[in-house]
This record gives sequence, C-alpha cells and structure tokens, in this order.
Amino acid sequence: MKTYPSRPATPERKYMDGNIAVYLFILIALIAGISTLQFYRGRKQNLKILEHSIRILEKSFKPKDKNYTVIGIYIGYDATYKVIHNIIRNIKAVVLLLPRQSLLYMPIAKLTSRFDKIFLIINYKKDKNFPGEAHLVKKGYYRLGIKRAIKGIEKMQIERMIIGTNKYYLIYTHRSLIERLINFVKQLEDPSIINHVAIVPKNKRLYLAAKLVPDKLEELAKKFYELGLSI
Repeated sequence: MKTYPSRPATPERKYMDGNIAVYLFILIALIAGISTLQFYRGRKQNLKILEHSIRILEKSFKPKDKNYTVIGIYIGYDATYKVIHNIIRNIKAVVLLLPRQSLLYMPIAKLTSRFDKIFLIINYKKDKNFPGEAHLVKKGYYRLGIKRAIKGIEKMQIERMIIGTNKYYLIYTHRSLIERLINFVKQLEDPSIINHVAIVPKNKRLYLAAKLVPDKLEELAKKFYELGLSI
C-alpha cells in the first residue's frame, strides 16, 4: 500500500488552527464565568426564598415544636410542626425550588418541575372523622391525568369548574366537603397558585399542593390553617 508524505502545514492553516483554539478558550472561559455568576446569584435568590418561607410558615402556624430536614443544599426542605390544637397531630411542609444556582440544569428543571412548589399537609389525630373525600385539582397539573393521581376516583363524582382564569376538576364523595375546598380557593387573592387541595379521610389529612409565590405565601398558609381547623 502506497503511503504519501503529509503536507506541511501552511502558515494560513496554522493561523486558523490557532484562532480556533483561542475562540474555544474564550468560549469555555465565558461559560465558566457565567456559570459562576449564576451560581452565586441563584444561590442567593433561593436562600432568600427559603428563609422567607420558613419565617412565614412559623408565623402562620405558631408551632410549639418544629423540625427541619434540608433537601439538597439550596433546593428546599421538609418541615414538621407541632401545634397547640388538639385535633391536629402535626403539620408537614415541603418546599422545593428550581435550581437557580445551576446554569445548565435550570432549563431542564423548568420543563420538568416548571415552578417553585410548596406542599402542606395537616395530619389529624386518629379519632378525627370525615363524612367523605374531596379533591380540587387544576387541569393539567398531573401530566398523566387525574385518574392516575387519585385512588378510587372511579367511585367519586367528577365535575369541572372555572375559578379565576383556570379550569379545575371537582372530585368528591361528599358535596359539603368540596364546597369548603371551593370556598377556600376562591377566597385567595390569586387562586391560580392552587394545584391540588384535598380532604383524604383514609389518611386523616388535609393536603395542599401549590405554586410557591413568596408574597402570596402568608395568605395561603393562614387560610389553609383556618380551613384545617374548621373541618
């Protein structure tokens, strides 16, 4: 097999190769710089939201005892509050934020997680009884549909309602319970933050999944707590 001697690099080619290397170095340095800037900016923003939410939840529930578990470093936390009311065993809160500190993962998280989230659960004592079950769910919140998200849905009534500018499913076995959930959502300044609120008798709990909006959190937490004490 014939072999041919390689052509010596021309000055023009050496110049082009050198330019490409310089451009790549500048690009990598630029990405690294932006990533570092985003890390500090995003971390600061998330810490501010986390600290604000903790302060508001404690102000709203006035716990006699509390426990926090960190989720990730700047992503969120799991909290358990013991309150003074005898009918309530505890209140659970889970806060999950978008990874604002990560330039590369943030676009993916916006597609998967979509927004900052808060979950609140009032766990009642064993002697608490409910006359039925009720769920109010924003249309589109569960990507695989409400039938996959709610057990026993085939035995419940299903209706649709528009609250504000959003469509909701009303899923229930007892009309008075769903009316309470509807009133709770309608009373909020911004009902659109509610994704799912439910009374679940099997687990003795009142459940809430909502979009975490810092300046709406105090109203949300206080009215949810009031709802929990009233049912």
